[in-house]
Amino acid sequence: MKRIGIIAGMALASLAAPSSAKNADIEEPDFAFEHVSCTGAENEIRVIVSGVKKSAGLVTVDLFPNREEGFLRGRGRLDQVKFAAKAPETKLCIHAPESGLFAMSAYHDENANGDFDKTGLGLPAEAWGISNNPKVMFGPPPVEKALFDVNAETGAHVHIRLN
Repeated sequence: MKRIGIIAGMALASLAAPSSAKNADIEEPDFAFEHVSCTGAENEIRVIVSGVKKSAGLVTVDLFPNREEGFLRGRGRLDQVKFAAKAPETKLCIHAPESGLFAMSAYHDENANGDFDKTGLGLPAEAWGISNNPKVMFGPPPVEKALFDVNAETGAHVHIRLN
C-alpha cells in the first residue's frame, strides 16, 4: 500500500516541479566504499543514494524484478534494505537473487516512521528516486527506464539521485 502512495505522490510531484536533469559537471560516484551490507557475494549491487539532505532517519532501497506489474509497489518488491541516512550520500549494498535485469527505488525516511510521507495535497514530503534517474512526467516511469544489469561476478553499480 505504501508504494501506491509513492506512485500517486510522484505523479503529483511531476506536475508541481520539473524533474532534475543530468548535469555534466557532476562528478562520477566512487563505488569503492566499505559498508556493513557489502560482503562481496555474487550479484551484489553497490548503491549510492545522493541528495540526502540530513544525516537523520533512514534511507530505504527497494529492489524490483524486470516486470511492469508490481513495479514501485510493495507486493512487487524482491528485497528491501534500510540503513541510517548519511548526508550528502548514503552508500550501501543489496543483493539480487540472480543475474539479470532489475530496477530500484529509494527514499529518505527522515522521521524513520517506516512510511513514505506525503503532504496534505498528496505530494511527497520525503525525497525519493529511481534507478537510472529517469525523468518523471505525470506519473511513474515504466520499469524499462529504471532497469540495470546485474552480473554474478561483477554485480552492479547504481547511483540514485533523490528528488
